[in-house]
Amino acid sequence: MSSSLQPRPTNPIAQRKQAVRKHARAAVTWTGGGVASGVVLGLLAGSWTLLVLCVVVGVAMGGVNWAKVRRIVNHRDQA
Repeated sequence: MSSSLQPRPTNPIAQRKQAVRKHARAAVTWTGGGVASGVVLGLLAGSWTLLVLCVVVGVAMGGVNWAKVRRIVNHRDQA
């Protein structure tokens, strides 16, 4: 069950818009969080390995979510 008070849209276009918003937010969150945590952990621990690992994971997960956004945006309805 969703925590939102709004009902789920039954219109397929509205569903796709909602999915794009969700995945776009996730892409920004993963990428920004990965870069920021990599920098912070890298500086605090003095480890380049942690910096690179966090940045790579963050950018990769951001890329996965961005690919989902592109797939939704490029979707063509069956006519």
